[in-house]
Amino acid sequence: MQLRLSSWLCLPLCLSLSLSLSLSLSLSLSLSLCLSLALSSSAAADPFANGDLFVGKTIQPSPSDRRFFAGAQFQVAPVQAVVQSVVKKKVAEYTAQNPAAAGVVDYVQYVDPKEVKKMADSGQIDQFKAQLKAELQAQGKWSSEAEQGLNQVTPEKLRMLATIVEYYNAPEPTTTFALEPYAGLNIGPVQLTGQVPIAGFYTQSKSTTMVLGNPGADVRLGGSLGGSGKAFGFALGGSVWAPLGSEDSSTITLSNPLAAPRYLSDYMSWTGYGVFGGEIGLVDLVARGEFVELRPSSPRNRDSNPLNDLRLLRYLHTGVGAVADLGAIGVSVEVDAMWNIKNSKSYHNVWLITGGLRLNLRKVRIGAAVQAPVAKPGDGDAVPVGGLNLGSPASFNVLLNAQLTL
Repeated sequence: MQLRLSSWLCLPLCLSLSLSLSLSLSLSLSLSLCLSLALSSSAAADPFANGDLFVGKTIQPSPSDRRFFAGAQFQVAPVQAVVQSVVKKKVAEYTAQNPAAAGVVDYVQYVDPKEVKKMADSGQIDQFKAQLKAELQAQGKWSSEAEQGLNQVTPEKLRMLATIVEYYNAPEPTTTFALEPYAGLNIGPVQLTGQVPIAGFYTQSKSTTMVLGNPGADVRLGGSLGGSGKAFGFALGGSVWAPLGSEDSSTITLSNPLAAPRYLSDYMSWTGYGVFGGEIGLVDLVARGEFVELRPSSPRNRDSNPLNDLRLLRYLHTGVGAVADLGAIGVSVEVDAMWNIKNSKSYHNVWLITGGLRLNLRKVRIGAAVQAPVAKPGDGDAVPVGGLNLGSPASFNVLLNAQLTL
């Protein structure tokens, strides 16, 4: 009887322990399931579905992952408008070839940049010539060579001179930013994308301004073999950029040389590229090569002035990238390099690295990255007038991207 009573007393305790263990196990399983669902909220059964990069082109995923996509890329960088010593070097080279311009350089050193810009913007070329002549006469530097050089000044060259004066006399730090809305359609092996770049500038003395860049379109043909976690893919395509942008948009290339086709307003640009990649487990690996040609579209400034020379530019843009797809989170690293083919020596042996994080939430993808130069270009084409509008790239660029897929 005592034994039975003890058994009845132990029964509630055993039931309580059993129930407690069951609840703990259920709660643990529920939490594990929720965590698994959260981490795989956008994990795709299709290879390369979460393999988006911030700079380089990638293997497009299948239409089952995204048939339509739209979004915007935003970049911002603090950058010195142009290195002053580089401008002075280019001006010195020009005056060495054109002694008649030496008097103009003396004038540039002391004139108020805002005054010259005002005359250039309003087309007051006669007033400029009279003011320059009076200044040179006062300094005792007026000569037949100076008069000959002054007679060669046109409204276009006056605008160029206004730019040089501004940069020659210590430019103020400038924050550049670019907003690039895009939209695309993924139809089987073909992907079509359109983009409208917008350039923006902010300085301490001026309000924020925004201007249109070069609108562009991209056509890509590609596919993949294998399934998620073990696949090989490729893409072949081309892009074209129409020279419809504002002249001021060219300044974006001072902070990001990779953006030249989208913002050099005097050039019609086209590119051809190939992309090859593989997916191994949770990691996508991509390598690509891109041929870029920038063809002068404007008839202006076709003279022997080295500060105004518009030339056919060709260079090669290569890159590799890796994306670790952790489901709701993607981690990416990219390395880009550029190589001169024709007339683009300041693009030769340029290296940049980009690292970023992306949040993949089903149909919405939001990411942020930082890009920095590893090897900067030379200063051969750094003057921001004519030719290739390139200076030393910014010490860093912040890249933001938001995309909606359907």
